[in-house]
Amino acid sequence: MRHRSVSIAASLIGVLLLAGCATHGSGFRPVAKIPRGMAVIYIYRTPEFAGEALSYDVKAHDKVVTTLRNGGYYPYVVRPGLVELWARTASRQSSYRHTTPAPERANPDLLRFKAIDDAAKSAVTLDVKAGQVYYVKGEAGVRYFVGRPRLQVVSPEQGAGEIRQCTLIRDETREARD
Repeated sequence: MRHRSVSIAASLIGVLLLAGCATHGSGFRPVAKIPRGMAVIYIYRTPEFAGEALSYDVKAHDKVVTTLRNGGYYPYVVRPGLVELWARTASRQSSYRHTTPAPERANPDLLRFKAIDDAAKSAVTLDVKAGQVYYVKGEAGVRYFVGRPRLQVVSPEQGAGEIRQCTLIRDETREARD
């Protein structure tokens, strides 16, 4: 009887873990046709158990491109030129920014909190050419109890291989407007 209860509990935990790892959307499908004079940047995050609960906004020019979730990808169609993509998670502004003038001697604790905040941001810049495909891989980690995004440009070979594990991140903003 006890063995059966343990077996049922283990099965239930397994089902819950798998359900929690699911990302909404369809499996990877490349953009069928890149619009004339444009390029595609695939922003993706491979499925990983570490950082599962952390999702973060990826921005370009202070505008949210997508919310990057574990195991998801988003095809960002963009005009040629320099494109900076960046992500930031939790901010500890209240811990180190004050309305009073800065003291003559820097407080090491306040500098440590500023370093935590600065480290919670990641950015990449691409020189995008029309008709080309680019891959930006996102990762998530935790340090000092603060979730940290990491963006990196990867080769087309690496990106094309890894993104196959991912599912499409729906554009919820566009869907809400429609």
